[in-house]
Amino acid sequence: MRKKHAITGLALGAGGARGLVHIGVIKALTDQGISIDMITGSSVGSVIGAMYAAMLDPGWVEDRFHEFIRSDLYESLGLNRLKPSNGDSVGESFFQSITRPVKEMISFKIVNDRLGLLKTKRLETVIRYLVPVEDFQELKIPFRCVAVDLHTGKDVIFQNGNLIQALTASSAIPGYMQPVPQNGKLLVDGGISMPCPITVLKDMGAELTIAIDVNIHHFPMLTSPNLLKIMSRVEQVTSNRIAEMMKDEADFSIRPKTMDLFWAEFERIDELVTNGYDSVCNDIEKIKSKYNNPKRMIKMFKKIIKSK
Repeated sequence: MRKKHAITGLALGAGGARGLVHIGVIKALTDQGISIDMITGSSVGSVIGAMYAAMLDPGWVEDRFHEFIRSDLYESLGLNRLKPSNGDSVGESFFQSITRPVKEMISFKIVNDRLGLLKTKRLETVIRYLVPVEDFQELKIPFRCVAVDLHTGKDVIFQNGNLIQALTASSAIPGYMQPVPQNGKLLVDGGISMPCPITVLKDMGAELTIAIDVNIHHFPMLTSPNLLKIMSRVEQVTSNRIAEMMKDEADFSIRPKTMDLFWAEFERIDELVTNGYDSVCNDIEKIKSKYNNPKRMIKMFKKIIKSK
């Protein structure tokens, strides 16, 4: 028997630590009786989406992330050594943000010889810590995640097979994490080309699509601009424009307060989860009106009549 409400899908966007608002959004939707029937995600959105799809318990997702942030594994990623410089935290790329001692360790030889500072295995270990299942078939609701093939520039949509490998590819931040070689492809973070994968939700059959926007929205004036800062800002502006266009394709868009945080500030999890939760509560009546949209029932009856 079909559900009486619109089949609802969430598109969880890329944004590093800012993506922790996704947890609060999911908590609020479930508390308000909004069924999440399918999820798509890029980068951090893919990880949180898979965690929820595996357990259907946003409280568990939040607790697991807290455990991760307190763990030695989190320390081993070196995120505490990534510091915004000269107050220009907004929009900084990885190489712009690393502190001087770390920069001094990166010689031209390393840049030329290595594809990223951290090996793929390190990221895969983190994913295994966070996600309790190994295969897409073990998930309780439909889920897809996005990566990008650097060889062709095309999106790669994962929907079956090894979940851990798919999430590792979707979360491989260029420059920080090494790309993931897979079946002749060289895969990196899906947020590069699809920061909010709404179109994937529509392909899955979602009748109500909700985009979670975790982009940076306010850029400060560049202080002491240099080549690295300029390239980083250009990259961020381009990413934001792509995300805005994708967000417009959603039936509903939620923009939680991410405080335009630097992408590595995962220790701000409590604030981010709260802000995600509040963003849903502020718009819950509008969301419910679309969730219970009677137009969906009319379309369904028309299909039934045509089939007879």
